[in-house]
Amino acid sequence: MARRKRKEDVPIWEPPEFDEVGYMRKEIENAKISVVVIAWSVVGAILLFLFYQFSLAIVGFLLGLLIFAALYFVLPMLGLPIHGFKRRDWASHAMVYFFSWLAFSILLLNVPFSDHTAPVVGSFEVGTFSSNLTTTVPPAGSMACHPGTPGTAVLIPPTGNNTVYVIFRATDNVAMRNVSAKLGSMNLTLTPVAGEANVCIGSTSPTFYADTYAVSFAFATGSLILSVTATDTSGLTATSSITIRSA
Repeated sequence: MARRKRKEDVPIWEPPEFDEVGYMRKEIENAKISVVVIAWSVVGAILLFLFYQFSLAIVGFLLGLLIFAALYFVLPMLGLPIHGFKRRDWASHAMVYFFSWLAFSILLLNVPFSDHTAPVVGSFEVGTFSSNLTTTVPPAGSMACHPGTPGTAVLIPPTGNNTVYVIFRATDNVAMRNVSAKLGSMNLTLTPVAGEANVCIGSTSPTFYADTYAVSFAFATGSLILSVTATDTSGLTATSSITIRSA
């Protein structure tokens, strides 16, 4: 008959000795590698930024991502060992690189580092008034304004008025360098009216919004093409036009 095992015979499990020095050394190395990965993502973001300037955004995007593979050679050159790296280690560092690269890229491709957004010209309003009653602009809230969308025609009814008054907005995400208007091939005098009294009947705003301009010219039957060109401080240009017809 087998002898019952005594409690004293059961081996006592003891945890392995914790290598505190080795653990700290590994954590310090991982921290250094993370710093290098984030710094390397700046290089990738700069590549995207440079190629973007020459309208090669796709090339810069791909290079910015693929340059992560160069860390396989860069890290050992900086004295950071990678021989113990496993697949999950590379995956975690790749995630750190990607999100850091994305953040730096967005930062470089926007103001104040660069401006790639062209101005916007729109919000046309067309009306008529009589220069016999006023030689400058129609009085506040006295003119029937007809909205116009760039690239379309605006019909203005014959009311006996002899002057066409066109209001529009030209905006930019940074600042405007120049705004000009033409009626066919004829240059028009452009007047900033932002903050002045709104001349449109029933307008929801008592004054014109920021970046609002106005032009006026003699009323004529038929079709007239008004084009507006806006250029911002980065040299980006936008042009919008409307056709004005007498109903």
